[in-house]
Amino acid sequence: MGKPREEIKEKTYYKDIYFLYEILHNLKDIDEVKLFIKDILTKTELRMVKRRWHVANLLMEGHDIRTVAEKSKTSTSTVIRIKEKLEEGYGGLFLAIERTKDTVRKEQKAYRNSKRTRGGSKFVKGWFQ
Repeated sequence: MGKPREEIKEKTYYKDIYFLYEILHNLKDIDEVKLFIKDILTKTELRMVKRRWHVANLLMEGHDIRTVAEKSKTSTSTVIRIKEKLEEGYGGLFLAIERTKDTVRKEQKAYRNSKRTRGGSKFVKGWFQ
């Protein structure tokens, strides 16, 4: 399917779109969301969404445009568009990143704690705490 040039302006279309939001809201868990997204998006579209999410996170971490473009392997114009969405968009992207911050921090802390040395010499044990 090619890029749509304009939005469809029919009542049934808007009802379907609203229903799409309801579906996303009512999916039970992460596995259902993954299945739905993998079915509704092409591999290229999914890759683009993932990359945009990565760019947005790098921007929120405070990286400059060129660094983000380099790390995410995207153009600076793409990074600028995502930055504009973060600064002047509807707020959904910013809200999602803010809500995931705590979860990401907890997972990183759990991962670091799982890598600590267990047992072993009393002398060496104190080095890693």
